[in-house]
Amino acid sequence: LFIADEILCGAGRTGTWWAIEPYGAVPDIMTLGKGISGGYAALSAVAAPERIIDVIADGSGSFLHAQTFSHHPVACAAGLAAVRYLKRHGLVERCAALGPVLQERLAALRELPHVGDVRGRGLLAGIEFVEDKATRAPLPRTARFAESFTEAAQQTGLVVWPNVGHADGTNGDLVMVAPPFIVTEQEIDEIVRRFAEALEMTLHSRTVIEV
Repeated sequence: LFIADEILCGAGRTGTWWAIEPYGAVPDIMTLGKGISGGYAALSAVAAPERIIDVIADGSGSFLHAQTFSHHPVACAAGLAAVRYLKRHGLVERCAALGPVLQERLAALRELPHVGDVRGRGLLAGIEFVEDKATRAPLPRTARFAESFTEAAQQTGLVVWPNVGHADGTNGDLVMVAPPFIVTEQEIDEIVRRFAEALEMTLHSRTVIEV
């Protein structure tokens, strides 16, 4: 079975309703969450066509799916309202239009110290930090670089999501940027400015500690 995990990247953030769309692949099962409720309710879902459900039902005699907090009517109502709002206000199309702007502006960060890569699509991007830009060797986990950067970013008013361990399971620092669908070009420029400021603060703190 081909399962597409759209929990983080689905619901329009990458500029299409589902991140897998541009690749022309049709998954057997999709997992959904986060954006489908606009953050107003804890909601996730598993979507599958009848041909998959029928096979499961034929094998076990039934298709059961029930958990303590599943089938919550208020959460489902929030999800419906969020999806309808996205459609009514063309916010997925807005992500498609502003996504290239965000990716282009963030690409300039590659010139900064310890920025090993900038990658993403739509209004979702990851900025990877490395110890050596030439070899892409990761920073030591003991440096807690992603966490330190996140704290510095918060001081500038920028919210990022730190991720660690993506290089080898232990080392590897990265932060994610995912602005709201209503972000403007001016605000994107401000994101980049504050990112650079936060990195300078992080490097200064690291130098002081090492000295």
